Amino acid sequence: MSKEKCDVLVVGAGTAGTYLSWLLAKKGYSVITIEKDEREKVGKRLDVIHFETDRIEEAGIPPFKVGEPDCIEIRDTSIVGTPDFTTEIKIRAFQTIVRLTPFLNRMYKVLEADGVKLEFSCLFKKLLFQEGRIIGILAEKDGIEKEFHARIIIDASGKTAVLRTALPEDYGVETFKLGPNDVMYVLLQYIKWTDLKTSHPATDTGYNWWLLWFGPSYHKDDAILGVGSPGSYENAKLAREDFLRRANLPSYEIIKEEQGMTPYRRPPYSLVGDGFLCIGDAAAITYPFSGHGVTATWMLCMIAAEVIGRELKNEGFITKERLWEINSRYFKDQGAKFASLYMQLSGILNFKEKEWNYFLKKGLIYQTGEDEEIPEPNKEYEEEMSFGELIKFFGKLLWGIIKRKLSVKHISRLISANGLAGKIKKHYEKYPTSTYEFDQWVEKSEELWKKKKGATKHLANVSIEYH
Repeated sequence: MSKEKCDVLVVGAGTAGTYLSWLLAKKGYSVITIEKDEREKVGKRLDVIHFETDRIEEAGIPPFKVGEPDCIEIRDTSIVGTPDFTTEIKIRAFQTIVRLTPFLNRMYKVLEADGVKLEFSCLFKKLLFQEGRIIGILAEKDGIEKEFHARIIIDASGKTAVLRTALPEDYGVETFKLGPNDVMYVLLQYIKWTDLKTSHPATDTGYNWWLLWFGPSYHKDDAILGVGSPGSYENAKLAREDFLRRANLPSYEIIKEEQGMTPYRRPPYSLVGDGFLCIGDAAAITYPFSGHGVTATWMLCMIAAEVIGRELKNEGFITKERLWEINSRYFKDQGAKFASLYMQLSGILNFKEKEWNYFLKKGLIYQTGEDEEIPEPNKEYEEEMSFGELIKFFGKLLWGIIKRKLSVKHISRLISANGLAGKIKKHYEKYPTSTYEFDQWVEKSEELWKKKKGATKHLANVSIEYH
């Protein structure tokens, strides 16, 4: 059996594994990245996605150019529609619309130019251990088994998390597998408007009530009709049917359909073990409000590259203690904000359709700012209200209750969820800087997460549970 050694082995050549491989290779370390799919087929399950433009720049990704195979459009605004279809809110949202497979294939050339060795059609079989510590993996390519040994192994294998779920239970990283209540099921229809004389939703228009959107597609008269739902694809399908029954859209034809899943749960309490790190969907790193996770993981990868790059300069086995800074830096910042938002959503998702109408029209979700300035979602994912803004916010809530636009029960649950969100955020911001206090921190985390209540959205044809 052949054996190959390197400094870093990355399993998965999607957006997460590709980016971290590149960062570490640029530091001069030997990196091998293996991928189960063929080179031209990686990312084929979902063709068109969007990245936050400012995160692309922050991550240092080579610039996109509209008209190139991997870039359809670069936008600076989006639209949010109310459930009653009477109001559209324009928001500031800088997005780059990307074709995933061409983007990855462009990045593969960049990686190879910087020394990354890519192995496609290479299937992970099992982890290899020495004295209870990970030292490599066994993989199979073209029916031939091969060992890859490295100082650190990175799981970037996507939602299946083939390495993390294969860890021993006592390795220090949770080995949970994603169940139906842990993912967002996404259905995409690539459509072409056939009645061009009748107005239709502009591309990049979202309808939060249904978790449905019209995204840019290949051509001007095309769109992607997307919808997401927890629980099952059937839930997503029924949500789309409820929207279509109400929306009165002009005629269109369906060009093709895609489906996929994205994690919708908290990440593992620790992302690192001895000689091990998990990132991306394998670590359930996604935006709580949308399910996207590409650029969120890039922020994690920048931390990881710095810590791993430093530790590879030193001799000896790279223990979880030596990698722990990845945990503490990530969870004290973006991880804390995401935990807070995930907790907060349990109070928002109970709102009824008329309550969503009120919240959107009164600027309680997307505030219009001064002089009708186009609102911009908070890119740092945390609420920042002055005392005066807070008074106005609660004044609008009270007025909504008086006018029977909002229910006392749901506002009460929102306030309760917000209180828990504040507590979980402060708790994550106190993430232990060493492994010694980790068990105690996890115990407190469990207490807080157990207080999180589920939510139910009642559509005309289905009730959807959010756990």
